[in-house]
Amino acid sequence: MKILSFVIPAYNSERFLEKCIPSMLVPELLDKLEIIVVNDGSADATAETAGKYCTQYPGTVRLISQENKGHGGALNTGCAAATGKYLKVIDADDWIVTENLPAFAAALETCESDVVLTHHHTIDIGTGAAKEWKCTPKNFGVPMGFEEIMADWHSYDMSLTFHGITYRTEFYHRQNHILPEHVFYEDHEYATFPCCRADTVTALDLFVYEYRVGDVNQSVSAANQLKRIGHMETVLWNMIRAWQQLPESRGKHYASVKIQGVLLSYLTTALLVNPDKKAGRIQAAAQMDVCRRAAPEIYSAVNKKYRVFSLLNRLHIGKAAWDRFLTSGIYRLLRGKMD
Repeated sequence: MKILSFVIPAYNSERFLEKCIPSMLVPELLDKLEIIVVNDGSADATAETAGKYCTQYPGTVRLISQENKGHGGALNTGCAAATGKYLKVIDADDWIVTENLPAFAAALETCESDVVLTHHHTIDIGTGAAKEWKCTPKNFGVPMGFEEIMADWHSYDMSLTFHGITYRTEFYHRQNHILPEHVFYEDHEYATFPCCRADTVTALDLFVYEYRVGDVNQSVSAANQLKRIGHMETVLWNMIRAWQQLPESRGKHYASVKIQGVLLSYLTTALLVNPDKKAGRIQAAAQMDVCRRAAPEIYSAVNKKYRVFSLLNRLHIGKAAWDRFLTSGIYRLLRGKMD
């Protein structure tokens, strides 16, 4: 049995795969790894590039080609096909810390937790600057429940993300959470459901994922978030509906906190990114009104920041100024006092 399946959703990713796939090809691990490239209706040579590695590394690299279904549709296909003990999704324009892969695979071989957390870097393609995103539990390598995680949230939240999560494959398949097709930002769903239903979570003191940032074409750029704000709405309400079905537990609290993050991203886009300040206020007020009725717990948790964002909107203070505040010593001091 393979220990780890890497799933690579790939759309017009020919130029990125030459960096992504080789980062996983550690010779002594080839019999323990499964690399699944999902060619999601690409118009370039994505399939041919992946096919080259299939030929060179039979039994390790696999190619699945399908009509275009978007990032979520590619994840659904690749994760369903995974046969390794654990599965991890890697976007085609990102890569793995090759030298840490042997230690990662060795840890997964003996681990039985439903979710495994690891560190990651963001790599700015303009400057080459790397930023660390780490979890800092009291004990690495020890299974934990959500009671411990939610009691010490800021020690874990940096790795409870798309880039930090690895799922035990049998657990992931059993939850049968189908991601939406042709929708951006569904990675928030992936990092919330089925993660919130995990019995145990283990954090490893390893950097595994290298996340490429700084590209204006990425979905996380401010311009694209504004253009695709409707996608954010879709993901937000998918998550709220799934959250409503959860039993009361620390896992439900975890899902609530993750949904709050998506709602805050929506409010930031509507109120601070949208140059039409009045239209942004109308959008934000409509979402908050629906949230107040459908998910009052989430509404209450976000309402204070909503009022702050609304004030900034009326003062014509945008996202760049807000981001500078978030990285300032004043904000860190205030957060420390609140924690």
